[in-house]
Amino acid sequence: MKRNYEKFITDMIRYASSAESPDYIIQQIIKYICENLDSDRAYIFEDNLDGTFRNTYEWCREGVSEQIDNLQRVPYEGMLDAWFLEYEKSHNIMIHDIEEYRKVSESLYHILKPQGIRTLVTGPIEVNGKYIGFYGVDNPPVELMDNISTMINMMEFVISMMIRIRNYAREVEENALRDQLTGCRSRKALSFAYDGDFAKNQSIALIMCDLNGLKKKNDTKGHEAGDKYLCDAAEVLFACFGNENVYRVGGDEFVIVLFDVDLNAVNEKIDKMLVYLELKEVSMAYGFAYRKNAKEPFENLLREADKRMYEDKRRYYDKISGGKH
Repeated sequence: MKRNYEKFITDMIRYASSAESPDYIIQQIIKYICENLDSDRAYIFEDNLDGTFRNTYEWCREGVSEQIDNLQRVPYEGMLDAWFLEYEKSHNIMIHDIEEYRKVSESLYHILKPQGIRTLVTGPIEVNGKYIGFYGVDNPPVELMDNISTMINMMEFVISMMIRIRNYAREVEENALRDQLTGCRSRKALSFAYDGDFAKNQSIALIMCDLNGLKKKNDTKGHEAGDKYLCDAAEVLFACFGNENVYRVGGDEFVIVLFDVDLNAVNEKIDKMLVYLELKEVSMAYGFAYRKNAKEPFENLLREADKRMYEDKRRYYDKISGGKH
């Protein structure tokens, strides 16, 4: 079948200039390339940065089994390293017969063969001069494989560009959802994550924390000392509750949200927090709300935890003032 390369390139440019999200465009590109090469499956793998690669995008012809869930931690060493060495030499790899390829890499053969792969085209995805992953097209007709370099090279270029744009967009979004001083997630992130009611029957603990003495530290020792005080507090919360569960929602206020945790575990974490705070010489008032089966607005738990936190804060100031205000 004659391939209209000019139309293919035009279509790739159209995808690249689309206003759709990079994720959507990448998914459409691999679908397009798979259909145009009469192939069974097209996919992209990206580096997990821990010695493994994961399948991040996949499109399958009707009747072809999806593999993405089974391919989230494919080892580099002893498996994919053979491909990346070949990428350095000839850029793309064309496997015309999987049985013949067994002589090249026994380990990869045993990954590819169970997936029903007979022929394969694969190549690297390069971003900013570095290989960050690879693409693959399974079972293209053998008669097409030697005449598709233009299509493949154009696809590589557009996918690399889309991944670069996607990563930049994710970085911008992450910065907006992350407090730049402490590394906590932001108030905006909290509102995005927990806007509305909880649909699932799951336990939830919500802990409100408020630093004691931040204003005094800023006034007497300067804002640099105040910033360190905030960061010390955040480090304690990270150590006790996990980085992704801690939100900075105000100048000196933090919220911790924990799911699927029993009340004893919550109390143990709070006890640990109090010990760590003392070691760090950080004073913090706190209050928490707990539901074994959460099916109510998030605001209810916030109000309950906030009320208890202010009761704790009042006790703190009563103590340091001898009960006088």
